[in-house]
Amino acid sequence: MRVFTIIPAAGLGRRMNFSPDFFGVDIHLPKQFIKINGKEILVHTIEKFEEAKSVDSIFISVNFDFIELTKKLLRKYKFKKVIAVVQGGKERQHSVYNALCQIKAQPSDLICVHDAVRPFIFSDEIDEIISFGKKYKSVIAAVKSKDTVKSGKKFVEKTLDRDRVRLVQTPQIFTYEILKKAFNKAWKENFIGTDEASLVELLNKRIYFYEIKGENRKITTSADLDYAKSLLK
Repeated sequence: MRVFTIIPAAGLGRRMNFSPDFFGVDIHLPKQFIKINGKEILVHTIEKFEEAKSVDSIFISVNFDFIELTKKLLRKYKFKKVIAVVQGGKERQHSVYNALCQIKAQPSDLICVHDAVRPFIFSDEIDEIISFGKKYKSVIAAVKSKDTVKSGKKFVEKTLDRDRVRLVQTPQIFTYEILKKAFNKAWKENFIGTDEASLVELLNKRIYFYEIKGENRKITTSADLDYAKSLLK
């Protein structure tokens, strides 16, 4: 059983609005290209999967305008597991699918999808969740809610059972067969989901939670950068 990792990195990160000078080009770059302690966030993330023993290959989806920039980074850091950089799409779903179409996998092989701007996860934990995925076939990283959660739009409609609430993260891991079927069904129904699990749910497949042990937050706004500087080397 082989393990293929897809890192969708085509987002433009409008909320960050950060403009570093990279390779002599002063432009507004997506947040995954912002440097933390001298190294791009995307690079930090790739390194974790490069070092994970269970990962065989890595595919990266990026916006067309940043394909060459990404390839420069890959040459600079000499990643051995990155097989291809593919063009991303308008939505995350398109970006992941474009990479999935480049993967030549057996039905039972695992596809591991991870956000480009979640660079904190440890390689050992990646190996743990992949091992979990080999057993259960459909697995998503999650953490238990520490807060009371209420549903409603303009007013409280219901208080949810906190013990049954999970905040979903990545990696999200599925067999190639399951994920490909989920995408095909989503396209047929014109459904755009916020993550891979939302597509697999269309198949009425059971998806298991893997409780993340270490730090795995997503870098979303500029307020996250100072925190990242203390964790990333």
